[in-house]
Amino acid sequence: MESHAALLHQTSATLDPDEAKGEPSRCLDAIVVPTIRPWSIAPAIALASEIGCALVVLCTTAEQAGQARQQCQVVNGDLLVTHVTPSVEDEHLDFLTSEHPENDIEPSCHADIARKRNVGLLLARLSGWRAVMFLDDDIRGMTAAAITEAASLTARFQAAGFCVDPYPDNSVVCHAHRLAGGAQDVFPGGSALVIDVASAVTLFPPIYNEDWLFLFDAAQRRSVAVAGTLSQLEYQPFAHPRRAASEEFGDVIAEGLYRLLHEGGSVTDATHAYWRSTLQRRFALIDHIAERLLLGQPAAPGTECALMSLAAARKRLASITELACVSFVRAWRADVAAWQDKLAHLAAVGDLTTAAKHLDLPALDGGVNQ
Repeated sequence: MESHAALLHQTSATLDPDEAKGEPSRCLDAIVVPTIRPWSIAPAIALASEIGCALVVLCTTAEQAGQARQQCQVVNGDLLVTHVTPSVEDEHLDFLTSEHPENDIEPSCHADIARKRNVGLLLARLSGWRAVMFLDDDIRGMTAAAITEAASLTARFQAAGFCVDPYPDNSVVCHAHRLAGGAQDVFPGGSALVIDVASAVTLFPPIYNEDWLFLFDAAQRRSVAVAGTLSQLEYQPFAHPRRAASEEFGDVIAEGLYRLLHEGGSVTDATHAYWRSTLQRRFALIDHIAERLLLGQPAAPGTECALMSLAAARKRLASITELACVSFVRAWRADVAAWQDKLAHLAAVGDLTTAAKHLDLPALDGGVNQ
């Protein structure tokens, strides 16, 4: 699989003294945790308390939000615990990509995480924050010092991300590639990402790899820094073949667009012919991975399940057309333009509680989250 490390600014998360002269100080204002597992947010709570920043926990259901609220009794800073329903899209997140035909096939989990992260972006703008961290509930190894230094990088870069390894944060096909002995990189993404709110004027589209598309414009400007490495709770990527199928369209779009950046191109170069070539390359990649797994002697543990996942991914790939790719990218860019116009007219309201009310986010127990 192609490495995208060349698109990133590699750093130890510590500004060079000469480069840092004259840079404004930058503290982390908030940690935003999108979750469906409220029992897993304790590390995020501890981190927010140690740093002294606000904590925003965005759940999918009211029941999850209630469980998360019980976990947040010791938070020292501002706190918002709520749930984000699909109805939020009607008022604030009305995107063309949400209506794309491929979304009739994709599972709701990809739209759910994108919806929560976009709400996090709006809350950040409305609250007048400068630096915000998106943090998934299964990320571990965070320290207040490392996150604070990552926040300082946003004075120079649009985003400072962490590569997640171990456990590597990759798609199912990438995990199969690694299992087959291939060299597999890990690209920083939304699971552990600190952003400069003012310059973050793109959105998370409802698709797998939504974080790659959020970072695309910044990567094109070489404005994404690597702040370090964190770990992720291990999971079984090959447990359910449908997981690979659900990721395939987003993997095709993201890998295809990022390959353009390596070639010195831009979104306008993602033509019908380009996507035809990209789909052909993807077929060849999946077949190559499967062949290496089949030839492995002795077979690596998990090979049978990995092969089933590759079969599911290949079947999904066969249903993806060049037109689907072209039309999704065009819809995404139209959404970005509309989103930028929305942000330009979005005035800060001054505090997190008022920001939540502005977005009509439900408060727990009929009251105000604070």
